[in-house]
Amino acid sequence: MFGGYRIEAVAGRGGMGVVYRAVQLDLGRPVALKLIAADHAADPDFRERFQRESRMAAAIDHPNVVPVHGAGEQDGQLYLVMRYVRGTDLHALIKRAGPLAPERAAAIVAQVASALDAAHAAGLVHRDVKPANVLLGGTEREEHAYLSDFGLTRLLASETQLTETGQWMGTIDFSAPEQLSGHRIDARADVYSLGCVLHAALVGTPPFPRGTLPATLLAHMQEPVPRPSQSGAPAGFDRVMARALAKDPERRYPSAGDLGRAALAAARGEPVTESERSVAVGPAAPDPPTNGHAGPPTAATIVDSPPTAATVAVPESPQVRRRRETRSPLIPPPPGDAPVRHRGRRRGVVLGGALVVAAAAATTLALAGGGGGSGAGRSTAPLSDADVRDVADEFARAYEAEDGAALRRVLTGDVQRVLPSGVARGRASVVNEYVRQFRSQDTRGYELQNLEVHGGRVGRASGGYRVDRKGGKPIEGRIVLNMVRDRGEPRIGLIAVTPSG
Repeated sequence: MFGGYRIEAVAGRGGMGVVYRAVQLDLGRPVALKLIAADHAADPDFRERFQRESRMAAAIDHPNVVPVHGAGEQDGQLYLVMRYVRGTDLHALIKRAGPLAPERAAAIVAQVASALDAAHAAGLVHRDVKPANVLLGGTEREEHAYLSDFGLTRLLASETQLTETGQWMGTIDFSAPEQLSGHRIDARADVYSLGCVLHAALVGTPPFPRGTLPATLLAHMQEPVPRPSQSGAPAGFDRVMARALAKDPERRYPSAGDLGRAALAAARGEPVTESERSVAVGPAAPDPPTNGHAGPPTAATIVDSPPTAATVAVPESPQVRRRRETRSPLIPPPPGDAPVRHRGRRRGVVLGGALVVAAAAATTLALAGGGGGSGAGRSTAPLSDADVRDVADEFARAYEAEDGAALRRVLTGDVQRVLPSGVARGRASVVNEYVRQFRSQDTRGYELQNLEVHGGRVGRASGGYRVDRKGGKPIEGRIVLNMVRDRGEPRIGLIAVTPSG
């Protein structure tokens, strides 16, 4: 027994707490009783926001939103009471049955989109749209989808956040790039998440199933949008997915309902006939344009993918177009030649003859003027393998020397450093993190091992690393460096580090 409810069974578990199937005794009706985890409930700020947000969630009256019957506190335990939906959830269905028929997947997503439009019209952003939060009732022929768990929502005008620095709200497989980057989010983040749900329903997996948190985060922020048609879905879904999962929120569907209608049309092989519209208001609405242009760029817009055949017709703002035309996005190139081994200079650098020849050729070309001193040829030329290797080598030397100034010289102004514990953004922040790290250790050597390098519009160096410290065990792991031309010079725009163990 819990208050006026009789608990019968566990219905599910999650980061916010445990959900039980229960009976409300005074009305004799089945309910879903969610008890909030004690560590959350002990936080006074969380308790206050939980009460406020429960009232906001209860105010959403929509047939595709799980109704909230009540919320409160019993003996120090926070709880939420919702309608109990007999059936399953989309995650369990996909796990059991695999990819769904396109018509069924589109119908489910369209219902969830309608629920999101209602939340966005109330100024709420769900923030945790994923298959496990899509409940399915009724029969397959008359399937009814409910969007559940508004436990992670909040009015974005709030001055405080529900999570600590370095943590994310939501599930990373279904989170938008701006959400993962820690930037302000609006209703279009839910549109992105719903696009990920659609991909999972059509293909059987989320769009970027990479297995580790850093790899998945990088994929959301960098990698091209996958095409469902390559897994057997109708070709029309390629265009739907390309727009729903655009890195830049400005290029996505303006509302979840627009995505739902596009998915239904793709399943039928028809064009979308209804005009697009945005329904978000207040805190859920995008920031208003400034002087007729889009708002300030974010990390999510800087790493936006270039237009493809599937996205070329999508309107873009003048600011986004300027960024696309003048800056290379941080998208890893495809795998190339055989791996190259690299070691920090203090411990010796193993350089193959090909690198020496390439470096000499590059130097000769530059002296002859063929490389373009400060002209357009140099500022836009693709990076060579030697360029990538040289920058990686400079990074290794700077780290080994614990030289913050040298690190600054090889980083772009908007560099990001991604670790399992969180993301540091901007040159100053990244260098400060390294300097703090240097203060806590006496670095005696730094090696980049079995390094694979690939040139191109975006360079990439990946391999192992090893830090030797005085009086401590070596630190080892995997590292990925993405590089672009920054004011004509090759520099590192992204560092992804995954320590071993």
